[in-house]
Amino acid sequence: MTNRRDAQASILAARDVLAELEGRRTPTDVAIANAARAQAIATAAVAQALLALGDTISAQHNVRTTP
Repeated sequence: MTNRRDAQASILAARDVLAELEGRRTPTDVAIANAARAQAIATAAVAQALLALGDTISAQHNVRTTP
């Protein structure tokens, strides 16, 4: 069974190489693009949370220092 799996993996790898040579997107390209999108979304969410935290801290500071 190992030989069959190795052969199948080799065929899939060859298909990916051929697709790249022909300029088509491969499953790996799609996975990388999806991961990059997910990372961008997560980064934006963290930035938004930090801005909200900054606003909260600023508002609390203003409440304490306002006579």
